[in-house]
Amino acid sequence: MACSPLAYKFAIRTELPRSFSGTGEIKLSISSPTRSIAIHTAPPLRLLSAVLILPTSERLLTSSTSYDKKRELLSLSFQKEAPEGEATLALRWTGLFADGSTLGYYKISYPKTSTEGESEQEGDYYTCTQFEPSFARRAFPCFDHPAKKATFDITLISRKGLDSISNSAEVSRVDTDGGFPTNEYITPSFVNGLEGRLVEDGDFPTVDGEWEQVSFATTPKMSTYIVAWAVGSFISISSSYISPLTGKEIPLRFLAATPFQHVEKGLGQFALDTLSRVMPIYEEMFDISYPLPKLDLLVCDSFDSGAMENFGLICGRPSVLLYDKATDGMSAMFRVLSTVSHEAAHQWFGNTVTLDWWSYLWLNESFATLMGEIIVLDKLEPDLNVRSTFVKLRRTAALTMDALQTSHPIEVECADDSEDTIGQIFDAISYEKGCSVLKMLSDLIGEDVFIRGVAKYLKEHLFGNTTSSDLWQALTETSGTDVRVLMESWTKKAGFPVVIVEERADGLTLRQNRFLASGPPASAQDDTIWSIPLNIKIFDTPSESRSVLMTTRELFIPLAKANEKVFTVNAEASGTFRVSYSREHLGKIAVQASKVSSPLSILDRTSILQDAIVLSEAGHTRTSSTLNLIVQLRNDPSYLVWMEIGLTMQRISSTWWHQPTPISEAIQGLGRDLFGPLVERMGYNHKDGETTDEKLWRTMSIAAAAEAKVPAVLEYLKRSFRVLLGMGDGYPDPAMMDSAGTAVKASVIHGGEKEYNLVLAMYENPPTPNHQRLAIQGLTASRDPQLIQRTAEMLTTPGRVNEMNITPFLAGMALNPATRRWVWEFVKRIWPVLEGRLKGTSALEGIVRISFENFTSEDDAVAVETFFADKDTTTFNQVLQQGLETVRAKSRWLGRDKEDVEGWLREKGFLTEL
Repeated sequence: MACSPLAYKFAIRTELPRSFSGTGEIKLSISSPTRSIAIHTAPPLRLLSAVLILPTSERLLTSSTSYDKKRELLSLSFQKEAPEGEATLALRWTGLFADGSTLGYYKISYPKTSTEGESEQEGDYYTCTQFEPSFARRAFPCFDHPAKKATFDITLISRKGLDSISNSAEVSRVDTDGGFPTNEYITPSFVNGLEGRLVEDGDFPTVDGEWEQVSFATTPKMSTYIVAWAVGSFISISSSYISPLTGKEIPLRFLAATPFQHVEKGLGQFALDTLSRVMPIYEEMFDISYPLPKLDLLVCDSFDSGAMENFGLICGRPSVLLYDKATDGMSAMFRVLSTVSHEAAHQWFGNTVTLDWWSYLWLNESFATLMGEIIVLDKLEPDLNVRSTFVKLRRTAALTMDALQTSHPIEVECADDSEDTIGQIFDAISYEKGCSVLKMLSDLIGEDVFIRGVAKYLKEHLFGNTTSSDLWQALTETSGTDVRVLMESWTKKAGFPVVIVEERADGLTLRQNRFLASGPPASAQDDTIWSIPLNIKIFDTPSESRSVLMTTRELFIPLAKANEKVFTVNAEASGTFRVSYSREHLGKIAVQASKVSSPLSILDRTSILQDAIVLSEAGHTRTSSTLNLIVQLRNDPSYLVWMEIGLTMQRISSTWWHQPTPISEAIQGLGRDLFGPLVERMGYNHKDGETTDEKLWRTMSIAAAAEAKVPAVLEYLKRSFRVLLGMGDGYPDPAMMDSAGTAVKASVIHGGEKEYNLVLAMYENPPTPNHQRLAIQGLTASRDPQLIQRTAEMLTTPGRVNEMNITPFLAGMALNPATRRWVWEFVKRIWPVLEGRLKGTSALEGIVRISFENFTSEDDAVAVETFFADKDTTTFNQVLQQGLETVRAKSRWLGRDKEDVEGWLREKGFLTEL
């Protein structure tokens, strides 16, 4: 492109409830003489006027325009050639607020106060933005590319009495008649459509009444996707932190729409406190001060993603920013804590230093995940033990998706016009796998060295754009290790290896192959040789433990009497790969792992069990061997191992969900045998002095025991349900609050219409957003046909379920065996509506995945393929193909091991008839 933006200066007038309009000037750098400029615009935005002003003050009108619909590029051709140098592009536009949209500049409805049938009013809504990855063009004409950085001067014009916020600090607020500000570029004639008009039928609206014009300070150079603003009736609470580098006080705010009363209920304080704690940690860690004069958190009551790191104005859903200490459990607390820390990390990773193109999305998201949710969170809350739970929460998510043939590399090739592809890579590969390989690298070179290298990378590219090579260079210079050679097999290739270990008398023979959930790969699928950092721990003779870098298909490691020793080759789960041991050696490991004072660490035991179940799923081993390992570990004294046991049981029961009733009941019997005694041993109440892990362990064990229908646990949950609703004796204790979701679900499943109605009332009048989330879990859990019908009618009745809750409702019903197939039929029936309203959103991707991913037969996979065969799947094809592959992998697992599992259950006495 012959020109790049240097500075934007625009004004947006918000004309609720239907439209917005704007004027703007873009200062351009023109690299070579040109007669045309291509700029991004997309519906609902409509460009009305354009004029190019040269340094001589000559104003060039357009001679013609053309629009590339696929690339959303409007080419403006001018009357004469603009010379090399600087010029200013003046623009005038208008746009509509589409009902139900959560992309671009959109409106959110306040809680309904008007009676049914009344027309919508200006005061029924507030507005906010969501521009990542390529939706800024829906709000203002721009060069919507992350490398096209520029400064922004933003002015917001809104009805008097409303609040306006944006990326930077407010610098002026004046009363106005609603007209646009004018200057030498944006002249009155231009504003009124008398100059540079592009459309014959263009509407150049005027307004009346009292308005307010709020202007904000110039931002640093930044990309369009992190521009943000909001207009509405907001209430806020304030805090600040003192920069450890500059000594300046940085104001912080938490804002929410006033009618929802989130702030009045005290639900924003925890997020604000978290923000004030993490910001100075980041400044000190990177030796770079936060560059904006303020930072806000804004709750958006309808939002496409979980949260968004807009520079200076972080936005997010209620579920990730609101926390009620009195009623919410630890999971809600952790969700807010990790979200705020993650989005704060983006103020450096992504906002200050930005990816050059979306192929390098992982540089944003992997870093924010590693720094925000592991390294900094560990400094902030060491009791949460996030470094250990990383193996479960992050590495597992990464390896689950990456085990599919339809996975993609961490670095994805995205052509410049591939917006459909871009939206699909915000997934576990860009977040969790990238985080996992960075952590693996950090463990290899040392975390202190790693952080120094990251700080060097940030400083060298302040307010610039980068690729992976820039990061590798900084880390190489800091560590003295050729990081690029180590890491490129992990970032440029899809998949990850399984290391197959064979022990001999004189040493270990290791072989690496790509691991696939569908089974051993064909040769064409197995052409990558990874650089694998092996962490070999030998328990018999610790002095023989060693670190080895495996860079070949096969490797022999000399070790005397290796076939007599007990060892692991991925100690502490430090590597992003799976390990397959011989049956005999796995048995030796299991014996050591099951000892009261096991020489294997918690992470060792957890990763051994993780590897066992996924190897069984993929056909490397029999599922009965995993079940034997579970039984051997039933006395393990750690939360992480038991969490893995619980999740392994879930994976088996969800795959065997459609088998004959005696089989599913036998699997439940195994669950009762495991978790009934565990709950009895741990008790139902948190105790003084317990660690966070112990409390989480209790909560998890109660949930697993409820799934297995342990009678005593179901009775406890029934009592808890009444106390939580204020119908029982006393007040809910912390353990009850942590198990609230389980209590609500179990009470509906094992109760009746009375319990359902109580949960419905909670949904319709929730004290907090978390209460509504719990209610959705309960309403979607019933097995009673009449109650299922009532939930289905909620989804099919306009206005009963807001759009942001549709996905949680469908997800809950898809997890329920009694309604799993109804979800698929429902999605098929309303597909034209879903596609029309949600195309291009993460919500549509989620609904597609949810609708069928729990199926387990080839017939179901074929039915899904047939339905989508004539549909436009360009914005969610990756999710569709990954879901189909997951269904087929489960079908093959079931086909291979159905009799194996049945035989094991019968042998152990859980299955007596069939």
